[in-house]
Amino acid sequence: MLNSGKTVQNPHTPSSLNQMLKKHLTDEFGSFWLTGEIFELYQSAAGHCYFTLKDQNSGIKCVLFKQKQTNAIKQGMQITVLGQMTIYAVKGDIQVNVLRLIETGQGDLAHQFEVLKQKLQHAGLFEQSRKKNIPSIINSLGIITSAKGAALQDILNTLLKKNPLITIKIYPTLVQGNEAAPQINHALRVADEAYHDLLLLTRGGGSKEDLWAFNDEFLAHQLAQLNTPIISAVGHETDESISDLVADMSCITPTAAAQFISGNFNELKQNLNHNNQLLHLLIQDKLRVYQQNIDSKYHQLELKHPINQLEKQKRAIQSHINHLHLSFKNCWHNSINDYQSMTKSFENLLPNKKNKQQQLNEYTQQLKWRLNQCIDQAKQSLSLTVNNLNHQNPLAVLSRGYSLTTKLDDGTVVADASDVKSGDAVATQLKSGRIHAKIFERFND
Repeated sequence: MLNSGKTVQNPHTPSSLNQMLKKHLTDEFGSFWLTGEIFELYQSAAGHCYFTLKDQNSGIKCVLFKQKQTNAIKQGMQITVLGQMTIYAVKGDIQVNVLRLIETGQGDLAHQFEVLKQKLQHAGLFEQSRKKNIPSIINSLGIITSAKGAALQDILNTLLKKNPLITIKIYPTLVQGNEAAPQINHALRVADEAYHDLLLLTRGGGSKEDLWAFNDEFLAHQLAQLNTPIISAVGHETDESISDLVADMSCITPTAAAQFISGNFNELKQNLNHNNQLLHLLIQDKLRVYQQNIDSKYHQLELKHPINQLEKQKRAIQSHINHLHLSFKNCWHNSINDYQSMTKSFENLLPNKKNKQQQLNEYTQQLKWRLNQCIDQAKQSLSLTVNNLNHQNPLAVLSRGYSLTTKLDDGTVVADASDVKSGDAVATQLKSGRIHAKIFERFND
């Protein structure tokens, strides 16, 4: 052991070096008194306590074995210990082996926290009545935190996964140290003027000293004066900070805050898709109803169109003409039959040629008279029918200088001056062509 590490052929091993350092530290320092505040306290299953003893600037690891414990210790206690400097040989960590422990009072930071907490509570900064409601839907978010912290990445990853529609702006600032609190105050003022829906003040876990910037009195008043709702998520579940107490809402971790801010995005998205499909179906139904109404109105307009009315009258005239032709044909056949019958009768009476010739002439005259009478009657009936149809024909009326005026919007016939008003659009059908006009003035006389 004496020559270990002196030559390359006889080097130290980590175990031998740690053992040598452990013996040297024990011999060099012996027993000594050490005072500070307990941080990062951990008690093993075997009952041994491991903690860090800190002052304002530094800290050193300590171990208090179960056999040496005379009273309970807790986080934040101010203590004075009798210890020995040693090395934990397995890892090479320097630590103080506590031989005796004396409680000297509550830690300075914990005491300062309680004093400030009571002061701000008395001032009403923790009252729920002064806190603003957190919006149910968040479109714009401002995050005040360290740009290099792991907490920011956890927040961004959670928001991107659960609600990618939120617009995010980061206001970077220090989150620990003496300069952190003023920078946080400045970032809060800038973010408050940007009209976000919500602000998030956050950082990850750390010691009480690391989180001390969030226990600043000026920061507390700044949080209370913000116009924008704010959530504070500082440290872990067991950490408590003034910013958490003053903010409109606090979350146990930055990730928990991101999950809350994300909201029920997927559910809202499903509801939106469902409502979109339902609205599409309702619009299609409405369009089908409107299309049926349009088709029905169009069919009614077609039936009332003047051309269709003229076609209807034309068919009526043709029917009368066909009836007249049939009547004339029947009358002609009857006359022919009568003529043939009379001819046969004449032939039977042929011996009395002179008388029969006279009778034949008389019958011939009567036949001609009856035939002419039938023809005249048919012509009169045809002429009368044609005249009636001509009187009923709108185009015949138009040919005499008259016109047909209808409303341009619905096709209603204008029969009286009271049927229209100034500004109405009308259409006038002439013998040849059609004109559109607007009513300038009407007279009811």
